Amino acid sequence: MYTRFYNSLIAPRNIVNYRTDSLFRVFLYILFFAVLLSTRIAIDTITFDGMSVATKEAMKTEFADVDDTCMIIEGTLDCTSAESTLVYQDILIGFYTDSFDNFNPNIYSSTGYTIVLHGEALYFVVSGTELITIPVTDLNDSFQNLDFSTQVSDPDYFYATVFDAVDDYLLSTKTLWGTGAILIDFLTNFTMFMIFVLVSAWMLRLRFKVIKFKHLFVMTTYSSTALYLILILNSLYNLSFFIILIMLLVAFRQNSRLSLELYRRLNKKP
Repeated sequence: MYTRFYNSLIAPRNIVNYRTDSLFRVFLYILFFAVLLSTRIAIDTITFDGMSVATKEAMKTEFADVDDTCMIIEGTLDCTSAESTLVYQDILIGFYTDSFDNFNPNIYSSTGYTIVLHGEALYFVVSGTELITIPVTDLNDSFQNLDFSTQVSDPDYFYATVFDAVDDYLLSTKTLWGTGAILIDFLTNFTMFMIFVLVSAWMLRLRFKVIKFKHLFVMTTYSSTALYLILILNSLYNLSFFIILIMLLVAFRQNSRLSLELYRRLNKKP
């Protein structure tokens, strides 16, 4: 495998010699770089110890004015009026308080991903379907006894209590959501690499019709190594646009040299 990696970067002409490699070996090659590209999210997940100050400050600006007659008493939401109130909304998720007697997830059928505080629990709802229920008593003690009027009278206390509850829950469930996030990121990376290789192989097929598509797929997988490395390095170090541009030119040069070698061999030029 090392020789293929070396030749793909230093001598892309030699990639032609590996055109008969098994698809199993080729998939392992792509999997290896897909795993490396997931390193960033793996590091972020493992080192996560709560939301950053910048994130919390940004979230504060998205909070709506809550009903100051509501409060959480010993883990139970209590309000003077029965209504559903939007408390927080961003592009991914919305948070509501629901003080109706009975919880009806159909109310939130058009709100996408939603967290609803109702009675003694938090409900995770997706397009009107209830997925997960978390008792308020599973959150930290301060959140279990929170007066919503403190959003105005003592905002520092109000937001600190809310964010501490969120952090505590995220940390307690990090193994679950972290594993899911890493897996989704890995599958996304693998799919992205596969699509890129398949499209590149198809474009070569239009030019070199006499070569088997499988051989083109194998060679394109190896010749795209420089592109894999660019994506991996950028995910780890947030490279500048100028550096990425230079590296992309180098990556495309590798594919061009492969095309020239195929053309030379097909036309039997020394």
